[in-house]
Amino acid sequence: MAGAIALVVALIGGAGVLVASRGSGDDAAAPAPTGSFTDGLSSAEPTPTPSDEPTDTTEPTEPPSEPLPSPTPPEKRRTVKDVDKGLEVYDDVYVDPAKGWRKLHTTKYSMTLAAQGRGVAYVVVSPVGYPAAAAAPAMVGMVKTADKLVGVQSGKVKTLKPVNSNIGSQAQVSFTGRFKQSGATFSVAGRCTTMTGVESIHNVTVAVCVEARKDDTAAAYRDASRMLASVARSI
Repeated sequence: MAGAIALVVALIGGAGVLVASRGSGDDAAAPAPTGSFTDGLSSAEPTPTPSDEPTDTTEPTEPPSEPLPSPTPPEKRRTVKDVDKGLEVYDDVYVDPAKGWRKLHTTKYSMTLAAQGRGVAYVVVSPVGYPAAAAAPAMVGMVKTADKLVGVQSGKVKTLKPVNSNIGSQAQVSFTGRFKQSGATFSVAGRCTTMTGVESIHNVTVAVCVEARKDDTAAAYRDASRMLASVARSI
């Protein structure tokens, strides 16, 4: 943008100089004789010469001023103190297991928890800040692959109001599917909630996914909401 403005200024300034030079040249020309002559009938008025004719003048052109740069908005600062309670998953993100839930497995970026007779939950941390609504379907795909679910159907992604000011965006998507083990087939239902921290506070995307038997989701969903709240407080 600065280069384009400089070029426009140069062109306009050059044209102004060219026109002014032409005007100065005409005014400097030697004047033609202006004496009167007699044709025997009347006295003739002097014949106008080019130097007597009005000369167009060009108003000086003011070069456009360069736009002032927009001020950089101040980065957001933490206004809600983070509470690190329970088990650390990754990068200062914690989950406080609900009563009856225990840790089953961990990787560098995730933790799996389970409660007998209730269900299973996954907490996954990505060190990249993605829009929460875009990350939610990918988390369902992760659960589908991890549990080898078949016939998976996902609902629409719901954009949620962030639970605190340290979270920039939050979303949720529900799903159903079937799980086969030892010759038996179980119908399951679940949901994944994604939260993306404010970039200048905690630049991570965190997902909490829970699944349970389709006919008995109440206890698992209740406990998952409590664990989700503990994760949100640690972001």
